Amino acid sequence: MACIKGVNRSASVALAPDAPYLAAGTMAGAVDLSFSSSANLEIFKLDFQSDDQELPLVAECPSSDRFNRLSWGKNGSGSEDFALGLVAGGMVDGNIDIWNPLTLIR
Repeated sequence: MACIKGVNRSASVALAPDAPYLAAGTMAGAVDLSFSSSANLEIFKLDFQSDDQELPLVAECPSSDRFNRLSWGKNGSGSEDFALGLVAGGMVDGNIDIWNPLTLIR
């Protein structure tokens, strides 16, 4: 089966529960093609209308460390400030970092 969309990253991935977005956090223990040591949380739009093979990047944020795990969950408060839920990352240093994807995309 042929790939219909993609992003060339060494990343942990989480899908938004109620929106057409995908979060990618720089994976722990992986080396990218540029041998960069940076760590980022990136959000891509799942755009299936476009003929472009690459998913469009809509947000990027540096992170304190690389990711072991990444999860995107709903926020049960019903608050418009957290309409896209929250993204939580289990980091290499043992910390858990949490982001509001709505503020990153804006």
